[in-house]
Amino acid sequence: MKVIGSSAKTSFFYKYDSNNLPNWKLIYKYQCSSTENELNKYLKKNQLKEFLPVAIFSSKQSQGVGQNGRQWISPQGGIWLSAAYPIFLKDFSTDIFSVSIAFFLCEMLYKNSIEVKIKWPNDIFYGSKKLIGFLPKLKIRGNKVLYAKIGIGMNLNNLTPYEGISLSSILNKKNLSESYWSSKILKVINKAILCNKDKNQIIYGANKFLNKQFLPRGYDNSWSVNEIDKMGNLKIFKDKYHRTIKSLR
Repeated sequence: MKVIGSSAKTSFFYKYDSNNLPNWKLIYKYQCSSTENELNKYLKKNQLKEFLPVAIFSSKQSQGVGQNGRQWISPQGGIWLSAAYPIFLKDFSTDIFSVSIAFFLCEMLYKNSIEVKIKWPNDIFYGSKKLIGFLPKLKIRGNKVLYAKIGIGMNLNNLTPYEGISLSSILNKKNLSESYWSSKILKVINKAILCNKDKNQIIYGANKFLNKQFLPRGYDNSWSVNEIDKMGNLKIFKDKYHRTIKSLR
């Protein structure tokens, strides 16, 4: 089989040894300000079709934005993408969408013997260092979820700041395939959408991967992490005091 270009390579790995997976429209850019901006431009001009999600990748971003508007450092060598996935499921649970992405990302890596943990709500850590960050959003009209938007950044072969780590460093291998790992991330997004109804399994699995050493911003070490509850929220406690921190929606 002749495979040419980044989109074709990712599609090849995505479809290899897999059946009945939704097709993706894949758009690759060498550089952009942010894949989220590019995705928003695309959605203004194009209507999402059922069972045809779209993902925009960029080799590097100059103005990537993470949670709470913080800078998303995105140098060449990492995987930087924004995706939009149409939702046509009547029983889609908005409460656990963020948790389901975290769980299936951890599951993906664990199956490759990479022991990671969830830093609630939207980071995947290897030890004390960040490997993956993601930012989920849902487009809702009335009581209907129209589509999900997911921004994901994964340190693959790139240099990272002190608080981050790349997968190539973890595996002690150079030049890991961006297309191969991009295809795995697309499959994770599929699972987070299509297995959304398996709420108990997702919450149970997420709690197995939950790193209880990391507290939400604004809480000191006098607090302790308890668990992720059935609504995807984080429960913390201090002595007899208990608090519930709302999950991302």
